[in-house]
Amino acid sequence: MLAQVKKLAGGDLAGRFGAWWNGRDYVPAEAGAEGDAPAAADDAKAVAKPVAEIHEEAATPEAIPEPKPEAKVAALPKPAEAKPVSSRAAADGGAVRLSALETLWGEGRFAPGSFSIDTRLLDAALELADRPGDIGFIGADGALLQTFAAQSDRKPIAAEWRAACVKRLGEFVPNASVTLGEVDRPRSFPESALPSVVSVEAFAYSDHKAGLVGRIFRALDAEGRWVFLDTTRRTKKTPPQAFASAWAEPQLATNDEIEELLQLAGFKTVRRVSVTPQVIAAAKQGYANLAQVLEDAVATGLSGREGALFLQELAWEAQSWRARVRALEGGALEVNMWVADKTEQQGPLAVDLDQLIKPDDAGAVDALFDQT
Repeated sequence: MLAQVKKLAGGDLAGRFGAWWNGRDYVPAEAGAEGDAPAAADDAKAVAKPVAEIHEEAATPEAIPEPKPEAKVAALPKPAEAKPVSSRAAADGGAVRLSALETLWGEGRFAPGSFSIDTRLLDAALELADRPGDIGFIGADGALLQTFAAQSDRKPIAAEWRAACVKRLGEFVPNASVTLGEVDRPRSFPESALPSVVSVEAFAYSDHKAGLVGRIFRALDAEGRWVFLDTTRRTKKTPPQAFASAWAEPQLATNDEIEELLQLAGFKTVRRVSVTPQVIAAAKQGYANLAQVLEDAVATGLSGREGALFLQELAWEAQSWRARVRALEGGALEVNMWVADKTEQQGPLAVDLDQLIKPDDAGAVDALFDQT
C-alpha cells in the first residue's frame, strides 16, 4: 500500500499534500518553471490522488466509520519514524490508531498540540496551587502528562475515557494514576481535595455536561481551579466531517452555554482566551511533517495489511483535521483555554499568545500552506 502511494505521488509528496490542502490542482515544480502547468495539472489529476483518498476512492469523512479502539496498546513510533506495527498490534485497532496519531502529531500526542500550549495550561493550573494535593487530568495526552511530570513533583491523577490510551499514558508517566471511565463521570477524583484539574476536550465529548461540571467542582478544594482546553461551536450545528476521525461523537456546546454551566455550579470567576490560531498552526505543522513520515514508511518497508491499516488511520485523521482546520479558519468552530476559579479573581488571563507556538520548520509550513 505505501509503495503504491510512493509510486502514485511521483516522489513529490509534499507538493501533492500542499495542493490537496488548498484545493488546487497539483503542478510539478519542473513543469511550472517551463510553463507547462495546465498539461501537468491534467496529468496529475488523471494519475495521482491525495494520499487521504488512495486507500478508498469513494471514501469521504461522512462515510468513514468511527474507529473502535480497544484497551491493549503496543509500543509506538516517534514522529517521522513510521515503524512497522507488529502483527499482534495490527489486530488491535486502538494500537494502530495511536501509532498513526503519534506519527502525524508527534510522540505522545493524540491531536495537534505543542509544548508551549501545554506549558500555558500547566502554568495556569499551578499558579494558585500552593497547597498540598495531587492534580487531576481528564483527556490528557502523554505529552501533556510528561510536561507536567517535568514541572511538578505532584502526582497526576488521570481520568481517561479512551480505552486505547490508558496503557500508553502509563508508559509516559509511570507514577501517574490512570483510571478508565466516562468523560463526564471521572471516578478517580477524591472529594474536595484537588487544588487544580486540567482537562482537554472534556466538554466537546461529554454527553452530560452539567454532571461533568458538578463532578469537577466537588473534586476541587475550597480554592480550587479548573483549567481546560475545549472546542466550541459558533453555529447551530457541528460540522460532522470535521470530527469523522474522532474517538466519539462530538457534543459541542457554545461558549455561552459553558460559561452558564460553570457559573451555575458555583465558580466565582470564569475567564477564557482563544487559542484557535495556535491549534491551526500546530495542525499545519503536523501536515508539513507528514510527507517525510510517508517517505520513511516506504523506506522501512511498512507494507501489506499492517501498512494498509496504518495508512488508513493516517488518511482518516488527515481528512478529518483538514475539515476541522477549515471550520476553525471560517469561524464555525473555536478553541479556547478556560480558567474557572472557585474564588474571586481579578484581571484577564496572563497568557502570552505570541509565545504559544512557533513551528520548528516554518519554511516547510510556508511551502505547503497559504499564509494569507
